[in-house]
Amino acid sequence: MYTCNNCGEFVTRDFVRVFGDSDDEVFGCPSCMNMREVMNGGASRPGVATE
Repeated sequence: MYTCNNCGEFVTRDFVRVFGDSDDEVFGCPSCMNMREVMNGGASRPGVATE
């Protein structure tokens, strides 16, 4: 099961594959970032989420 490293919310494997980093981790999700931030790569960089 995959979770957001920022807020702990569940994220799907597909979300991690598309928006995560090369280690299959995400640092933001739709629960703690807006989709613009996610789409601009914020989910794959630690410290970007604005929870």
